[in-house]
Amino acid sequence: MNKNKEKFFLILIFALAIFLRFFQLGENPASLYWDEAAIGLDAYSISQTGKDMNNMSWFQPVLGSYGDFKAPVLIWATSLSVKFLGMNPLAIRLPVAIFSLLLIYLSYLLVKELLNFDGTLAKKYQLMPILTAFILSISPWPTHFARIAFESSFSVSFLLLAVLFFLKALRGKNFYFLLSTFFAIVAVYSYYSLRVIIPLLFLALALIFFEKLKNKKTWIFLSIFAFVLSMLPIINSPYYERSQDYRLNNDNLIRRQRVIAESSQYLENYDSSLYSKLVYHRHLLALRDFLDHMLLHYSPSFLFLKGDTNLRQHSAYFGEFLLISLPFYYFGLFLLCKNLRSKMSLLLLALLALAPIPSAMVYEVPHASRAIYLFVPVSILIAWGINEAYLLGKKWFLALIISLFLANAVFYYSDYFIDYPKRSSEAWLYSYNQVGQYLQEHHQDFYSVEIDERYWLPRIFIYYYFPELLDQTRELKNALLNNPINSFGLADPFDYIYREKDFNKKQAKFIYYENEIPEGFSFVREFNFLNGEPSLILVSK
Repeated sequence: MNKNKEKFFLILIFALAIFLRFFQLGENPASLYWDEAAIGLDAYSISQTGKDMNNMSWFQPVLGSYGDFKAPVLIWATSLSVKFLGMNPLAIRLPVAIFSLLLIYLSYLLVKELLNFDGTLAKKYQLMPILTAFILSISPWPTHFARIAFESSFSVSFLLLAVLFFLKALRGKNFYFLLSTFFAIVAVYSYYSLRVIIPLLFLALALIFFEKLKNKKTWIFLSIFAFVLSMLPIINSPYYERSQDYRLNNDNLIRRQRVIAESSQYLENYDSSLYSKLVYHRHLLALRDFLDHMLLHYSPSFLFLKGDTNLRQHSAYFGEFLLISLPFYYFGLFLLCKNLRSKMSLLLLALLALAPIPSAMVYEVPHASRAIYLFVPVSILIAWGINEAYLLGKKWFLALIISLFLANAVFYYSDYFIDYPKRSSEAWLYSYNQVGQYLQEHHQDFYSVEIDERYWLPRIFIYYYFPELLDQTRELKNALLNNPINSFGLADPFDYIYREKDFNKKQAKFIYYENEIPEGFSFVREFNFLNGEPSLILVSK
């Protein structure tokens, strides 16, 4: 393909990607989730005062947030969009959507770079880079996560930049090793799970390209030193221990609560025999669960048929990739094995093996957000399979394949933009957002408000709709550091909204619709989900 044609098709691909990522961006998903609202609050606070909502400098390695301790880079980027566009879902989601377009172009460049290490493959698979861009632009997994303000999706571009500059450095421009390290550091400060993936990935790169690295030892040493040094601020953060406890405070394979209980049960059943101690040791059970979790992320059920069952992670309409991708994915795997000695195959294997590790460490699997880096190598494999199918068929065959992908996409995105917001509004806490919006307009009618915590921590959304309260509550937020019992440092916003109570006004309660209306209160209105299912009702007296 000549350069002019390639540029033309890239423009078409990016036009498609822009539409799928920006159409209804502030409206679909149906409302902000906790994490998005919290990111917006810190971004708003930084844009107004230069300090986060815990009254600490914007320039810190760990932001306390509401007590879930976030990486800073996405919040910094969001502070710019919130500064210029205001406090709204579009502004909060915009940085991730923009960087998702960069991700497509970086993947295109990455495939080009990988093909250059093998002249035979480069000559044969000239369409692979642009086909990879096409798959990433149209597939559900990268598209969905381009539309939500999650740290994991924001970090993918920085990881690709780190790998891309590493590969470029191998060609002689040693300074690129430092650029690779810089973007690896930015990636970690975008999403902390990369503290595990990046060292393992670059160890794999070092093994794959060992011969080319022999004469670059000084640059490699400087890069490793810079990366290790950059991790010290995280470790020295006053939030570090609390953030570690927060992230490990669930049923996972690090603390091993489940396998310890299972191992104990087996030992009890088999009278703690030597055989049972060996076969049912908690370490072996943990390894079994880890491998099982890893394999789930490669299954056709997850990738092409069902996807992540969590409606925040996926639309629940077929899999993480379009169904038409399935045969080309397995064709790509065949080609990977056939060309196993190529640098591209080895790097793809490394990415496939490492990407699901953060997700595999917990029991909520498969998990599309934690395993998000997997969609890059899978997209490349699908593109590889398409390219080979085109070479085996007639010249018109590629046009047929692309047409089938576009037809499949029409079916998928018709559901995504019409039906997905309705069926997923509960997962996106739509009723809390509606309550917050209602109180923004009607809070002056009451002297007291209570909100049922059935969906957990509604006060995040009250702060989102009343961000000016941060100016009044900021001094209290150091409770995150000073109070070891309450890990959530959000003061009750209604203590500040109704600082001076006018008892001539009404008292309001937002209760779950199945709960009994308190004595003396009367029904005012209901807050249903978008599919019509009941949620909260407002009662007052």
